[in-house]
Amino acid sequence: AKNVNWVSMAQPLNEEEEIRVTAKIRYKHVAQPAVARMLSDGRLLVKFDEPQRAITKGQAVVLYDGDKVVAGGTIC
Repeated sequence: AKNVNWVSMAQPLNEEEEIRVTAKIRYKHVAQPAVARMLSDGRLLVKFDEPQRAITKGQAVVLYDGDKVVAGGTIC
């Protein structure tokens, strides 16, 4: 994802720092377990535990820790 906004935590400082989250790829999508990490070019890499269908460029990905929004960005 690009244009990432960090909401309830500070942006991870390096590419090795992964955070465990649940993530939604569209409004009515049920949040799914994933890990996320920042890349050196400023993009966010989200790896879901299970493959997800219909991930679409231009849509939002939102990361959660429980019911708290951690971050969000535009899928690219």
